[in-house]
Formats: sequence, structure tokens, C-alpha cells
Amino acid sequence: MNTKELSKKSLKISKIVFTILFLTGMSSCNNEANQKNKSNMETSNSEHVVLINPFEVPEGKLEESIKYWEACRDFLKKEPGYISTELHQSIKDDAKFELINVAVWESPKAFMEASKKMGKELGVAPTEGLKANPSLYTIIRE
Repeated sequence: MNTKELSKKSLKISKIVFTILFLTGMSSCNNEANQKNKSNMETSNSEHVVLINPFEVPEGKLEESIKYWEACRDFLKKEPGYISTELHQSIKDDAKFELINVAVWESPKAFMEASKKMGKELGVAPTEGLKANPSLYTIIRE
């Protein structure tokens, strides 16, 4: 095997090793993150959390989406742990997220239980094509 062939083979092996290490590391990071998230969701019941939920609103469905949000708000505000919620609308015409919901809950557990209950009992169908992107956050700087 000449030097050029050996170099190509070595490069190919290096790429494979890098890929394996990268994927193993990512898997490990994801498992750690998932464990941390699970732990945070279960144990940080004493800290308030902020739900930030940007919505991708289908063209022509803004009013219907707002009415759906209002139905969800009216349901959730009666649930234990609810503190507040506000719906924001982008001032930019072509924003990816036309609506953003920001809500405050007493704990991740309270939010999860209320959301699960709402999913079973709301009785109002979501707007067709409306895409929610919710996540819970805690304040780390002020």
C-alpha cells in the first residue's frame, strides 16, 4: 500500500472514529440532559416557572387561533398552580411565530398536570395547522 492510499484509509478511519465519538458524546449529553430535565420537572416544585410558547399560525387563521388560546387560558386559569398568562402578537408581518404565549406557573408539576387535564377535558379542537412550540423556563438573570 502506497503513502497516498494509506493516507486516504487513515482519513476514512479518523472520520469513522470521530463520528462514533461524536454520536456517543451526544447520546451521553442527551441522556444527562433528559435526566436533568426529568429531575427538574419532578423536584423544582417550589420555584415558579415561565411557559414560553411561540405559535406558528397558519395564514388566515389568526382570529381562530386567538379564540383557541382564549379557551385554553380560561380552562387553565382555574387550575391549581396557575399564576398568569399573556398572549403577544408579532408586529412583523412575516414573523415565523405570529403569537407567543407567556405564562407563569407555581411549578413544572402544576403546569404538566393542568395541561394533561386540559388535553382530556377542554372540548375545543385546536386550530387546524396551528403549531405550538412550548417549553418551561426559569429566570437565571435579572
